[in-house]
Amino acid sequence: MDPVDLSEKDRVKGRVIAALCAFAVLLLSAYASAATIDSPEVPFTVGEELTYKLSWVGMNVGTVVARITGVERINGRDAYVIELTAKTNSFCSKIYPIDDTFISYVDTQKFMSLKHVVRRSEGRYRKNAEVIFDYGKKKAYFTNFRDGSKKVFDIPGPVQDTLSAAYYFRVMDLKAGQNFSYKVVNNEQIYELFGAIGKKVFITVGHKGYEAFYAEPYARLRGQRVEKGKASGYFSCDRLRIPLYGTVKAPLFTRVTAILVNKKGGS
Repeated sequence: MDPVDLSEKDRVKGRVIAALCAFAVLLLSAYASAATIDSPEVPFTVGEELTYKLSWVGMNVGTVVARITGVERINGRDAYVIELTAKTNSFCSKIYPIDDTFISYVDTQKFMSLKHVVRRSEGRYRKNAEVIFDYGKKKAYFTNFRDGSKKVFDIPGPVQDTLSAAYYFRVMDLKAGQNFSYKVVNNEQIYELFGAIGKKVFITVGHKGYEAFYAEPYARLRGQRVEKGKASGYFSCDRLRIPLYGTVKAPLFTRVTAILVNKKGGS
């Protein structure tokens, strides 16, 4: 049976829940303070799998799973294959079903995105597309497989996609109070993500305690700061830099949270 037609408010709720699929983008900057953060040593490896529970107003709404499935050759370079899936649970799927898959192919040496695949199914909305990055020509090639349309747009140099962004953040050599910025491609546009490393706290996720640093992302598009919504979260301070807990707040309702419930494989 087809899902019911939704009001605009319901659509916004669904899109914000879906936005957590790109959990990578939500946690990329922070407030400066005296955090001690271990230097990374490529803190993720093939076989790593991170599972997050999604909640809205205290109700479990679905699950996000991020996994590194292997290494493939893309345009003559070795690339980690990173896959993220996001699905609503059976209850929420009756109201606004979400079944999304994002795949990033990340250069194993330079940690830049080489290719990004998006397959989204959110209510009645569908998307099946990919972007291939050609750094020699400083061009990105977008293909929409649903209608066959294509687009070529300029890139300034090494960029991240919405999934690879968090994995790139995990390999940065972060210092207390350090500012950072890098470019992220989303919907064929180039965003600048920026911030500073934030304060260290001790948090409990599940039954395990972590030293973590707080992060709150900011973005600019064509020089203008993006003000819609707000996101924040915590990364572990160890060399693994695991995203532990995140929240997304939107103007029309309260907040959606993502919390780590399981980690398998990897380092």
